[in-house]
Amino acid sequence: MDEKLRYEVKMVFDALRLDEVRSWVYAHIDAFSVAYPPRQVNNIYFDTIERDLMMEHIDGVANRAKVRFRWYGESWVAQNGQIEIKMKQGQLGYKKNQPILAEIDIAQLTWVEIIRILQENSAGDFPSLLDNLAPVMINQYRREYYESMDGAIRVTLDYRMCAFEQSFGLSPNLNFEQPLRNNVIIEMKATKNNHKRIADSLAEFPLYCSQNSKYLNGMEYAI
Repeated sequence: MDEKLRYEVKMVFDALRLDEVRSWVYAHIDAFSVAYPPRQVNNIYFDTIERDLMMEHIDGVANRAKVRFRWYGESWVAQNGQIEIKMKQGQLGYKKNQPILAEIDIAQLTWVEIIRILQENSAGDFPSLLDNLAPVMINQYRREYYESMDGAIRVTLDYRMCAFEQSFGLSPNLNFEQPLRNNVIIEMKATKNNHKRIADSLAEFPLYCSQNSKYLNGMEYAI
């Protein structure tokens, strides 16, 4: 398990500072460069009826989890997606994921149909896990990807965020957005063995580190 653990540190700024944040990334001593073209990230988050997973994040529980289905692109037709359990141990995190090869038309299906497709196209713990969870939120954001010259540290910039609360409908709500803070989020990621490297890299940013969860930001108006 240790080899899968990675440090994940987030910093949050007003989206009006996006150009300034980019300039910090490009001017950084670690010589960050674009690692992958920008793209839209889409997530469906699942939780218990009592919102147990969300409450663990709010309460700051050291060992906590998020369950989501993720796909990329600007279409509601999910292709080449994956279902994930994202585990956190303090600032260390790791993912268990499986690809979902089936195409899922989020806008045309009910939640019962979507969950059935996910269960039929996944294995291990995922099908039974989905039996005990319900969709609670869809969120989307634009993501940019950067990597240090030595490949030890990765940085992502997330912005243009929107969220759709999903607690009550039989089909996905894709029309009524939740109000969100207009932020840009920097996340720095490195393997567990690169703890000192990520600390040194963070010290070069004229920023403060803040806990941030796009899931919680999207849900705070839906409680």
